[in-house]
Amino acid sequence: MKVTRSSAYALHALMYMVRHSTQLPATAGTIARAEGIPSDYLVKILQQLVKAQFVRAVRGRKRGYVFARAPEQISLLDLLEVVEGHSLFDDCFLRHCQCGGTVENCRIFSAWSDATRQIKDLLVQTSVAAAAWSHPEHRFLSLSESLIGPKTKEGPEQMESEMAPL
Repeated sequence: MKVTRSSAYALHALMYMVRHSTQLPATAGTIARAEGIPSDYLVKILQQLVKAQFVRAVRGRKRGYVFARAPEQISLLDLLEVVEGHSLFDDCFLRHCQCGGTVENCRIFSAWSDATRQIKDLLVQTSVAAAAWSHPEHRFLSLSESLIGPKTKEGPEQMESEMAPL
């Protein structure tokens, strides 16, 4: 199972709000800068979270987002299913084969069902609040930074010495 970047951004936005709960409401721009998330993209994700009643938008001078539900009441499974737009574990990963995908007639689907049930239980039991305090605070890397690493000011000689065999 692989979740989209949208889900990761949504989780990080909510974890930011948990960690900075005394400073809420927080604007999309503030969260985006702090977490390294594209601001326009985060606005769309926050709209989904408003629709799901996880957060609500505050208008006026102190505008931004606050929790509509306590973060202790928002499970990771709830969040992932809202952002992904579907249940993550109901289908067999071999959904195009001819077996019909039932626990009774397919040993692979049976094993898949057992494994995903355990993952699902873990995601249901883990709240956004718990995730916020057990996950290190960090920013998302931009694509170029994640592919080539941080920029350095060394010249070509330094780069050659770093690449020389040991």
